[in-house]
Amino acid sequence: MTKKHFLTGKQLESLTSPVRLAIVQRLEIDREATAREIAGRLGRPVTSLYHHLRQLQDAGVLRVVAERRGARRPEAVYALLAEYLSSAQTVKTPRGRKTYARAAARVADAGARAFSAAVAHGTPRFEGDARNAMVRYYLLRADRQKLAELNQLLAKLEDAATHSSDGGEEIQLTVLLSPCGR
Repeated sequence: MTKKHFLTGKQLESLTSPVRLAIVQRLEIDREATAREIAGRLGRPVTSLYHHLRQLQDAGVLRVVAERRGARRPEAVYALLAEYLSSAQTVKTPRGRKTYARAAARVADAGARAFSAAVAHGTPRFEGDARNAMVRYYLLRADRQKLAELNQLLAKLEDAATHSSDGGEEIQLTVLLSPCGR
């Protein structure tokens, strides 16, 4: 498997769905998995993923690397095209930036809907070490040093978020970082 792959515009477009993005992020962690395994880890019915897996496969973001014996029939084992997928080249174009922004907006919207549902129907805890719900909005000025500090913290957060616990509750974490478009 190639270490790094620069996404094409079509491949980046395939990631504008929060579900497809979650599948890709899950495969970044697990390296390879069946649709049933991915569904279990995402807390979704397996039947809701087949369409998304096909779109990611058609776009060339993931591929079938093997088959495993399933309960009734063999199951495809999926893996990403490369260990690391980068949008760095595609977002240099106006169309790529627009696609990336659309993906971010859809992820933020999905995060907001999930948060609202969890607060209304779940068991949110808003304080203490077991806090599982919060909202913060920061508007700040950041020079190079402050940006470097924030990015180091985000790297630690990303590392912690990509290594789930075996037990415990499922939580969602949505992070957006952007310059103010003025």
